[in-house]
This record gives sequence, structure tokens and C-alpha cells, in this order.
Amino acid sequence: MLMEVDKRKRVLKGFGVFLGGMLVLTLVSRGIYAEGLARVSVEVPERMAVGHVVEVSGNVKQSRELAVNVAEGLRVSEVFVIPGDRVEAGSELFALDLDFLEERIRDKERDVEKLRLQIATVQGNLALAGEEKNAEMSRAGEDAVRAGEEADKALRRAEEDLASARASLQEHLDKNLKNTSDEERQRQEEAYQAWKKRLAEGGEREKSVSDKVKGLQRRKESLEGEIAGLKEKIGELEKKGGENGSEGTEVGTVSGNGLGDGAASGGSGELDALKAQLAEKEAELVQVKKELSEAGWEQEDAAEQLGELQGNAVNKPDFSGEDSAWESWMSTRKSLEEKVQDAERALEDAEDEKEKALEDAQRNLEDSLRSEQSDSTLGLYQLDLEEAGEELKRLKGILEQEGVVKADASGVVTRVGVAAGEQTSSGASVVFADTARPLQFEVILQKEEKKYVNLGAEAEITLGNSSNMIKATVDYLTEMETSPGSFTALVTLPEGMGTIGQSGMFRVTQQSEMYNFCIPVDALHMDENQRSFVYVLGERSGFLGSELTAEKLMVDVLDKNDKYAALAGGVVDGNSRIICTADREIADGDPVRMKD
Repeated sequence: MLMEVDKRKRVLKGFGVFLGGMLVLTLVSRGIYAEGLARVSVEVPERMAVGHVVEVSGNVKQSRELAVNVAEGLRVSEVFVIPGDRVEAGSELFALDLDFLEERIRDKERDVEKLRLQIATVQGNLALAGEEKNAEMSRAGEDAVRAGEEADKALRRAEEDLASARASLQEHLDKNLKNTSDEERQRQEEAYQAWKKRLAEGGEREKSVSDKVKGLQRRKESLEGEIAGLKEKIGELEKKGGENGSEGTEVGTVSGNGLGDGAASGGSGELDALKAQLAEKEAELVQVKKELSEAGWEQEDAAEQLGELQGNAVNKPDFSGEDSAWESWMSTRKSLEEKVQDAERALEDAEDEKEKALEDAQRNLEDSLRSEQSDSTLGLYQLDLEEAGEELKRLKGILEQEGVVKADASGVVTRVGVAAGEQTSSGASVVFADTARPLQFEVILQKEEKKYVNLGAEAEITLGNSSNMIKATVDYLTEMETSPGSFTALVTLPEGMGTIGQSGMFRVTQQSEMYNFCIPVDALHMDENQRSFVYVLGERSGFLGSELTAEKLMVDVLDKNDKYAALAGGVVDGNSRIICTADREIADGDPVRMKD
């Protein structure tokens, strides 16, 4: 007895040790499982405005440029300025080669003398032209008389041809032909087309009814075959059911589990279904036979109507002979009418030609009496002479300054278009910025930045290393022709601010409307189809009981900047716990735990 009690104690003690070990193992395994979960931090959406800051670098430039130009083709001996130099009115810019300049002056003097000779030649030619004018006036009077006589003769011939053509046409019109009226032709054609349409409809009806009879016949034969098959199956099942019923009773009695009754019940259900299907098929067969009988009568009626139409055929109207004779008459009439029209046009042309001939003769006579049209040659030569004289004067003026070209105003040189030893071109020799006007700050904006910068927008400018903030407005904004998608923005600086070429920063801040659901932009993710989604914190039953999970939600982004994104409502709300950070990559449905 004591041995049994001692044995029972040892068993209970061992079972307790086992339970303790299981508890320890469970706690350890839960700790390992929890240690493997991603640690996340969450935030709920906030109501706020999403601000956008555009900050780009740019440079100071001039608002207006002035150009210094000299005659083309002069050789430069020395250049005194380079881009960036500040010049005042009277400052020396560059010097010209004096020998080359003197040669150019001599060439220009020769051009002036040549133009004077050409002017004298033109004036002499004008005097000779006056003498020829008198002879031209005499010939013009004789031509006017002869032109009138020839025009009268042509007009008389045209009137005779027209009278002959009209007589031939009238003679043909008197031979009138009888022709079936269009109304009668239309009536006969409509009668034929109506018969033809009824014949086609009768044929279509006879074919349709015949196809219907054939279809019903095939359906009748199919139903009769199906009914015969169903009757055969019912007979087999009734025979088999009787045998299985007796066997099922014996088996059920012996085993006591009712299997025989179940088999009999299953056979009876299939037999009832087949009998019901047989009844449906027989009822359908009766309906098909009825429809087949009606279709047979309809087929006979259609064939009878088609035969009646074919027996009372309407001939197609034929007016070809009558039309041929009519066309021949009309062709002759048309030909004669065209001859009349041609004669009328010839008469009109003769009248026009007479009028034109008399008018031309009169104009020639008037032209011969009128003074010669002014010739611009003399005037052009005189203009060229004046222009050459002015250029000669300018060249001599430069020569008087010993070939030195000077600035007319103050400014900063931005471009030098001449070089020592080279000839001057048709373009500007020196270009300098007009420092009398305020400078401008220029920046290049990309398409995404342009969305937040508009014409007239308030901008903040910082120049160089200065911390002073210059407030100004965007005065000019347009897309660059050489780089579509990029935009040039100009800001006019206050007077006295900045130097040409100085760099700086351009900053524009724009606040959006208030959004109800804003989250840190780090919580927003993109899938492979560039669709936006977030992970929200959810709960489910798991290994540790109720555990936290990451649930993927697709969202619509209304606006965002580099810190926050505004989401559309519906998917998330103010209570949604959005996962903002995780110490490892997570996916939809992954278990997670909160950071400590």
C-alpha cells in the first residue's frame, strides 16, 4: 500500500515537472517569435495644409543692352575693352587701322563720283525719250481708225452665223416626237416592282415555312427517339428495382443498418425523375406534332400563293426603242442648240472684241498723249548718292578721331564683336548693358517647379553670400523655345541691387488648401504599377493570441511635398493607425509589433 502511494507521488511530481518544462518552452518560443517580428511606429492622419517651396539658383543680368555699330569691312587694329568692363560716355572701345580706313574712304569717294556720272547719263536719256514720244503719238491715231474698221467687219459675220443657227434649230423643233410620259413609265415600273417584291416575299415565305416544317420534323423524330430511350430506361429500372427491393430487405434484416432501404429509396427517386422527364417529352411531342400540322397547312398555302404569282407574271417595262429615237432627236437638238450658243458667244465675243479694240486704240492714243511714267532709276541713284555721302562723312569723322571708336553712354560691356586684325561685321561691334536701368534676376524652372510659380508671384531673392532677403515679384515667365518643359522667370531687382553675373537663390512659397488626412511622406509607398498605398495597423488571432498586423490599403494622393502627403478620404480616416517606420521590410498581412 505504501509503495503504491509513493509511486503515485512520483508520477504526480514527474507530471508537474513536465508541465513546468512545457511552460518554459512556450515562453521561450513566444519570445523568439516576437523577436523576429518587425518593429513599427504609427501615426494617425492630421488636418493640415501642404506647403510647397520652390528654391532654385539663378544669376543677375541686365534689363537692357546698347549696341555700338560701325561700317562693315573695316579692319580693327586694337580693342580696349573686354566683357565685364565698365565704360562711360566717351570711353575708347576699339581703334581701326588708319591705312585701311583711308583706303575705304578713297573707295567711297570713287563710288560717289560714279553715282554722279550715272545720274548725268540718266538725265541725258530722258531728253532723247521726249523726241520718240512725238512719233509714237502719230502712229497711235492711225492704229485707232484701222482697229474700228476691222471690228465692224467681224461683228457682221457673227450676226449672220447666229441667224443661220437659229433657223436650223427651229426647223428641228417643228419635228416633234410622241413619247410615253414619265408618270406612265413610273406606273408600269411600280407595277412590275410590286409584283417582283411579292414574288420574292412569297419565295422567302415558302422557303421559311419549308425550313420550319423540316425543323419540326427533325424535332419530332428526335423527341420520339428520346421518348423510346426513356421508356427503355424506365423499364430497366422497374425491373431492376423489383430485384433490388427484395435483396435490400434481406440485407437490411441481417445487418440491421438499413442499407437495403436506402438503395431502394435511391432507385425509386431516379425512376420518378425519368418518368417526369418522359411526361415532359411526351407533352412536348404533342405540341411539336400540333405545330407540324399547322406548318404543313401554312406550307401548302404559301406554295399556292407563290404559284398564283408566277402564273400572273408582270412583264418588265421596256422603252428602249422609244428612248433610242428620243435620244437621237434630243442629241440633234442639243447639237443645234450648242451651235446657236456658240454663235451667240461668237457674237458676244465680236462685240467685246470691237469694244476692246476701240478701247485699246483709244488708250494707246491717250498713252501717246500722256507724259512718260516716272522712272525711279534717277531717284534711286540720287538716294544711293546721298547714302554714300553720309557714309563717307561718318568714315571721315572716325578718321578725324584718329580711327578710335568711343562709347555714346555709360554701361557694362557684355559682348565684344570685334578682334584685333579682323574686319568689322554687319552686327554690333560692342554691346554693353545699360546700367541706368535696374538689373534683373533670372532663373530656369522645370515643369514640376513651374506648377507653384505664377506670373506676379511673391519671390524672395538672396544674392551671393549675403543674408539680406530681397522681396520682389515675378515679372516675366515663359516656356523656353530651345528646351520645351523648362521655363524662364525674371524678377526685377530694386535699383542699385546686384551686379551683372552675380549668382543667388530664388525662393517662392505656396500653401495649399486644408486637407483632412495628411500623413508623413515616408509612410507612402508605390507598387510596380506606380499606384500609391499605405500600411495600416490591424489585429488578428495568431501564435501569440491577438497580434498586430500590417494591412495594405491603396490610396489616392491629393497633394504632397517632401515631408507630408494629403490623402483622399474613404479608405483612411482620422482614427487609422498609419505605419510610418519599420526596422525591416514588411508586406501585406505580416505580423508586426510596436516599437518600445
